[in-house]
Amino acid sequence: MPKNQKKPRIGLIMTEDAVSMDTPKLMGRQSAGHGFLKACLQNPDLRERITLVTPAGKPREAVQAVVKSLTAKEAAPAPVPCLDLNAPAQWAALDVLHMPAPLANLQLSQRSAWRLDHLVFSGVTHTISSAHVMQQLADYVRTPTRPSDALICTSQSVRTAVERIWRVEKAVLQRRFGRFERQPELPGLPIIPLGVHTQDFAFSPADRLAARTTLGFSPQDLVVLFVGRLSFHAKANPVALYRAAAEVAVRTGQRIRILECGWFANEATEKAFNEVALQHNVQVQRLDGRKPHALQRSLAAADVFCSLSDNIQETFGLTPIEAMAAGLPCILSDWDGYRETLQHGQHGFLIPTQMPGPSGLDRIEQRFASEQLNYDHYIGHMQAVTAVDVELTVQALQTLVTRPDLRQQMGAAGQAHVRQQYDWAGVVAQYDALWTEQTARLAQHRGPRLPRLHAAQLSPADLFRHYPTQRLTPDTPLYRAPATGVYTGKAAASAAQSARQWSMWSFLAQHWIASPDQVAKGTQALHPELPQSIQHWGQTQQLSRPQSLRLAAWLIKIGQASTQPPAPESALRSVHLIAGDKQHAAQGDIQRLLADKRCVLNLTPGTLQEQLHQIQQCGGHAVLLAPQETLHDFWLIERLHDAFARFALVKLSQHALAIRHDLLAAFTAMNACEDRSWPADSARLHAALLQVAQNGQLPTGDWAVALSPAPLHTQAQEVPRG
Repeated sequence: MPKNQKKPRIGLIMTEDAVSMDTPKLMGRQSAGHGFLKACLQNPDLRERITLVTPAGKPREAVQAVVKSLTAKEAAPAPVPCLDLNAPAQWAALDVLHMPAPLANLQLSQRSAWRLDHLVFSGVTHTISSAHVMQQLADYVRTPTRPSDALICTSQSVRTAVERIWRVEKAVLQRRFGRFERQPELPGLPIIPLGVHTQDFAFSPADRLAARTTLGFSPQDLVVLFVGRLSFHAKANPVALYRAAAEVAVRTGQRIRILECGWFANEATEKAFNEVALQHNVQVQRLDGRKPHALQRSLAAADVFCSLSDNIQETFGLTPIEAMAAGLPCILSDWDGYRETLQHGQHGFLIPTQMPGPSGLDRIEQRFASEQLNYDHYIGHMQAVTAVDVELTVQALQTLVTRPDLRQQMGAAGQAHVRQQYDWAGVVAQYDALWTEQTARLAQHRGPRLPRLHAAQLSPADLFRHYPTQRLTPDTPLYRAPATGVYTGKAAASAAQSARQWSMWSFLAQHWIASPDQVAKGTQALHPELPQSIQHWGQTQQLSRPQSLRLAAWLIKIGQASTQPPAPESALRSVHLIAGDKQHAAQGDIQRLLADKRCVLNLTPGTLQEQLHQIQQCGGHAVLLAPQETLHDFWLIERLHDAFARFALVKLSQHALAIRHDLLAAFTAMNACEDRSWPADSARLHAALLQVAQNGQLPTGDWAVALSPAPLHTQAQEVPRG
C-alpha cells in the first residue's frame, strides 16, 4: 500500500440467510459467510473499519444476533455500526461495499443513480449454475461495472466459467451491433479461496478416541467420512463411494464404516440413498450436520475423507478444506475447485471424472431456459451423466486402508497446507489487501463517468411521461379547488387533513405525502383565485421540491387543489367582508373567518358605494356585517359558496347581507347605493338590492342558519349556584 494511503472503510452487506448457521437447509455459502464474518470481527484492524449494511428491522436484529454470538467471549465487545441496505444515500460514508454473492445489478444501478462515484464494489461467487446467476454474470457486459470493482472467484474453475460467459455475451452483442468502439469495463476477477478457522479442527488423540467411542466405532474400524448435504442430484451421488467401500472391504477383509454428516431434504432422497447402500451391502451411519458439534465429532472420528462431487453446482468445496484441517487424507473427484485445493499424491487422491460433450446433452440448456426442466431436474440430469471413475476410487481407498503410515503422512501434509493457505485469518487479509488495491485503482481510473440512467430503471415520470394530459412542474400554478356542491361541514383544510388519514393512504410514508397536519397547513395556504407556483407554495410550507410536487398532485387527486383558475361565471370567488370599524374586525369570530384565505376583510376607507365598487372590480362577493353581528359558524365561507350557487342575494339575518358578484356588478353600475349607508339604511339597501335582482332575473333568498343575531354587548347571565 502506498505511503499515507488511508485504509478503506468497508461496508459488508449481511443478511441472516448469508451468515446464520441455525437454518433447516444449511448450505455451504452460509458456512462460508459465517466463517468470513467471524474472521472480520477477529481482525482488530479490519474490525475498526467495517460497517454492517443490512435491511432495517428484524433482518438487522437477526444479523446483530449472529454478531453477538461471535463476540460473546469478549469482555466488552465494541458495537459494530450499521447502515440501511435500502438507503443508498447512507453508503456515501463507505469506500468499499462488499456483498456475499455476485455483484448485484440493483446495487450497481443505485451507485450510478446516487452518484456514489467514489464507491467500489466487491462480491464473491458461490454456485454459478442457476439461470439467475448466469444471467446476472452475463449482464455485467452491459451494466455499469468498473475495472476497480471485483468479482472474487473462489477458484480458477469459476473464473474460467465467468470469462467464458463474458466472451460469449460480447460476441453476441458484436454480432448484432458490430465491433465495440470501446471494450466494456468489466470488474476484475481476483481468485481468493474460502477459508476455515483451522483452530476449530485441531483434535487431540483423546478427542478422536472420545468421538469414535461416542459413535460406536472400534479401533479396528476404518471410518470413511462424507460431509455435506445428502443429495444425489445436488451435491454428490453416493454410488461411487458405496461401491468402492464394498469392493475394498472384500479385497482387504477390512471392516469399513461409512459415516455421513449432513441432512436429507426429504424422505424420497433418504430412501434413494438407502436403496443404493442396500444394493452394495454397505452399512451407513449418519449424523445431522445441522446440529452443533456434529461436524467436529465426525471429523475427529474419521480415518479418511471422501467427497466425490459430480455436480455443476459445486464451485469450490469447503468440506475438503475442513477435512484437511482435521488432518484427514482425502479422496476427491477431479472436479472444479476440488482439484485446486488438494495436491494429488501429497494430501490424498484426485479421481478422474467424465462428462459428455454438447452433442450428448441434447440441448439441455435450452430445455432449462424454456422451463421444460426446473432447476433441480436440470442439475439432476447433468449429474446422472457425470461419471467418477469407480475403479480408481477403489484403488485410492484400498491404498489408504492398507497404508496407515500414508494416511498419517498425507493427513499431516494436508493439515499444514490448509493452515498456510486457507486459514480465515490469511484469507481475510487477502480481502483487505484487495479492497485497498481497489480504492487505489479507482483513484487512477480515467474511464467514462458512470451513467445515471438505466433502461430497466427509468423514473415513471420519464418512462410514462406521455401518459398524462399534463405534467406538473415547479412553475405550474396552483389554486385551491372549488368546493363541491355537497356541503360536508368541513373547510378545505380540514377536509384534506381528514382525507390524509383515510385507510387507503395508510401505506404511504410521510416523506412521500406529507403528514395530516402538513396537509391541512398546505391546503390553507392556497387561494381560490390568486395562483402560486408549486415551487413557491412548497417553499412557504418548508417542503422540498419533490415533496411539493407530490403533495400538489395528491391534493389535486382528492379534489382540494387545481391548476386551473375558477371559471369567470363561477360563484366560487373571494368573499369580501365589510365589517365596520377596526374594533369589530379584531373580534375572534372575524379572525376565524380570515384564517380561510378565500375570505378578505375590507377595511378600505370611503363610502359604502366606493367599497362595493372596489370589491366589484376585484370580481369577488360582498358580505355586509353590522357591528352587532356575531358569527358562530366556522364553515361560513363553505356555506356561503353553497348559497351563492343558488342565490344572488342572501339575507343572512337582520344585520347581514351577502351579495353575489354578478348582482354586485349590476348594483354598482346603477349607482343604487349612492345615497345609502350601512348599517343605518340596511332595510332600504336590502329593498334596492331586491329590486335590482328582480330586474336582472337573479334569484334571491333568506338564510337564517349561518349567523346568530346576538348583540356583542349582551353579557351571558351567571347561573346561580347552590
